[in-house]
Amino acid sequence: MGLIIFLIIIYNVMIKTNPKLHDKMKGRVPFFIALFIVLQILAFIGGNLSNIIGNLLAFGFIASPFIFISWIVKKIKGIGNKKTSEEYQEIKREVGADIKLTESVPKRKKIVEKFNEKYSLCLTNDQIDRIVEASYSSYSWLRELYDMNKDYKFASQWIEENNDWLRTYLFVFPVMDISSDFARQEQIVEDTYYAIFNDIDPKNCYSVEDCIIKINNKYMTRFDEKTFMEAYRFLQKHHHNFKLPGADRNILRNESEVEKLAEKYDAFKSKRQKEAVDREYSKETQTAGQYGAAGESSTQDYGNNDITPEELEEMIRSGKLNDDEIMKIIKQIYGDGEDEEENKSIYI
Repeated sequence: MGLIIFLIIIYNVMIKTNPKLHDKMKGRVPFFIALFIVLQILAFIGGNLSNIIGNLLAFGFIASPFIFISWIVKKIKGIGNKKTSEEYQEIKREVGADIKLTESVPKRKKIVEKFNEKYSLCLTNDQIDRIVEASYSSYSWLRELYDMNKDYKFASQWIEENNDWLRTYLFVFPVMDISSDFARQEQIVEDTYYAIFNDIDPKNCYSVEDCIIKINNKYMTRFDEKTFMEAYRFLQKHHHNFKLPGADRNILRNESEVEKLAEKYDAFKSKRQKEAVDREYSKETQTAGQYGAAGESSTQDYGNNDITPEELEEMIRSGKLNDDEIMKIIKQIYGDGEDEEENKSIYI
């Protein structure tokens, strides 16, 4: 019984919070159980052996306080290093409080396994072990475990909360590459997204939705519009700009066509307005020639380009020209109509 107590103390103090020792000892549990049974049998057979075991137990009880004290010192030192870490301070500012998560390796592993099963993340056992181990040295991975331990109605809520580029990667791809180094993990995700989007041919896709369907069929992924655009914006932040098919490009093309039509309409409208003004001026000059008052005679010879319709109208309204002078100016500007009669006779 004393040996069992001793092993429990050793497990909780040294093995439970150490990922590497935990993984090593997990496969040797049957061996220790068999060894314990053999020792118990031998204890009943030989008195000397039982004395040795008793001495070992006594030594274990004596050493236990020292092991416990060393564990406390290690924890205090770890907390000090944690709080001086730049990454720790950054996450602390982000969440507004310390991240409190169990120090037990099995419990952390259970968190990831449960989350992996709930949302079908396709993480292997080795990848789960890698994430759990990294959570003891990387606060970014610790944050991931911390958020996995929360309740979400939909996976999209989990993706939006933090590190959407990583969570989109974990959710969408059936085969992933997990690194304990978070910076390298970001590079892995960037390379994977780049390979996917570089394979997109906008000319062969009718829309973004059509493009997503083709990608999912080819790569066995499960992109939807949200996760697809999350990956697209992540690449944009890393200076990778890809053209997407669909609505955006159609809108730009339609805007260009509308602008061209507007220009044509403005030109047509200006032309029609000019024609209407010219007709109005022609009517006014003819009316003025018939009913305008007599004025001073003028011997000036007006060429076709020497006077404008506006100037002619002003001269007529001034009353300084008589009818003959007005008709003479009109014939010089617009012609006397003889050429038009000749042209008509030619066609006849």
